[in-house]
Amino acid sequence: MKNLILAFTLFHFISITVAQDYGSLKKIDKNLLLRDLELLHQGLDKHHSGMYWYTPKDSVDNAFSNAKMKINSDLNEIEFFNIVTPLVGLSREDHTNIEFSEETEMFLNDDARYLPLNVIFLNKKMYVSKESNLYNKPLLGHEILSINGKNPLQLVNELGELFASDGFIKAVKFSDLNGFSFSKHHFLKYGFINEYVIEVKDSSGFINKLKLKSQKLTDFRNSLVNNEKRKTNKENLEFKILNDTIAYIGVHTFSNSRYKQNKTHKSLSKFLEVSFKTIEKSKINNLIIDVSNNGGGNEGNENLLFSYVTDNYKKYESVCAKSQVSVLDNGIDKPIKLKTFGFFERLFANDKMIDGSYCRKPNLGYGLMAYKKEPKYKYNGKLFVIISPITYSGGSEFSNMIKTSNRGIFVGEETGGGYYGNTSGYSSELVLPHSGLLIDIPSLKFEMNVQNGEFGRGVIPDFKVVPTITEYLTGLNIPIEFIINGKATLP
Repeated sequence: MKNLILAFTLFHFISITVAQDYGSLKKIDKNLLLRDLELLHQGLDKHHSGMYWYTPKDSVDNAFSNAKMKINSDLNEIEFFNIVTPLVGLSREDHTNIEFSEETEMFLNDDARYLPLNVIFLNKKMYVSKESNLYNKPLLGHEILSINGKNPLQLVNELGELFASDGFIKAVKFSDLNGFSFSKHHFLKYGFINEYVIEVKDSSGFINKLKLKSQKLTDFRNSLVNNEKRKTNKENLEFKILNDTIAYIGVHTFSNSRYKQNKTHKSLSKFLEVSFKTIEKSKINNLIIDVSNNGGGNEGNENLLFSYVTDNYKKYESVCAKSQVSVLDNGIDKPIKLKTFGFFERLFANDKMIDGSYCRKPNLGYGLMAYKKEPKYKYNGKLFVIISPITYSGGSEFSNMIKTSNRGIFVGEETGGGYYGNTSGYSSELVLPHSGLLIDIPSLKFEMNVQNGEFGRGVIPDFKVVPTITEYLTGLNIPIEFIINGKATLP
């Protein structure tokens, strides 16, 4: 199955694409782009510690060879981006990000014209998620059946080539295109399009076709109508007693800097201590932990949360960096040096291996265990965990630990982070000198100590619960309702 998926990906990568219109965006000499391509190839090969976790090296090398053949004329930065993003995507690691140069970002913000839609994907169906006064009739909540003759599944498959995702997790390809992201990626893929023919279906089943003219970003944003009933939670740490037996803890990030933006809870450790103390005092025996919007943050925070609900164990099989220093040299431009650790961490917290890699020592620094200290207030009751494709990085690692410990019941959708681990931690910024593209190359391969999972997948929920479009627009937390109503019961 893995080979079939890989062959399918490479087939699409080497296929001939039709030239798109990107207006006045300047062209870059093809020979300079080939030099950038060589630096990218070396950067991924030498410094990305998980580059070949899912895709064999010979397949990556073949894909780069095919890319060279596609650069047979001068290209602008977006055209070059469309060639290299499938290459970066072969890492199958969502921490491997690509950013445009400042000049191209200005072009995208000021000059590009977009499909004027904000969307949400629910159960692989695509809906209009925000109203706009550009529409000649209300479209909020309408299902989008096609755009210029292509259905949503076709579009997701095509646009999904423009960003990496962990392993073979398909759900991320949908969730990463929510909001305005779909329209932005549509422009990156297809360029300027003056008019779009949209086929939509309303709640009664009536199907209608309409035409929408492309819009500049500012004009579209100004056209949006603020009629949402959904409540935006400004606090990323939440604690609630839902009833006499059920409590709710929402940890929507593991980022310390984002905690500081809260009005109430500015420290995860203090928040958890107070919350679990209250749980013990209130004799709560059912706890919901919500990490469905947790895309990670600072390493160790996921372990702190985990320590309150179950026993310690060896979390990682290994944490390794392929290289401390990688030198990228295309033989013409000034060599680029990528670095992983600072002096003290390299020297004291890691061991240098025979192959030149550096691997984390078991008991120094973060180490390999799930946590180092038992909390004062330990919860031993029934546990439910709400997850989604946005559950990623540290959020996903927390879910992985709960899953492999057989500690909780999962409700929601498959996590966006791989069950067997990820490549993240330190990232080195590789700026390609001629195109201006910036690639974040993650340096640490976190291989988790997990059992009973499918390679290339995330944590798959025990109960898949996805809101309808009506429930989504009204802001109902459907997984919570599902749990409270006693439906999340395993046989």
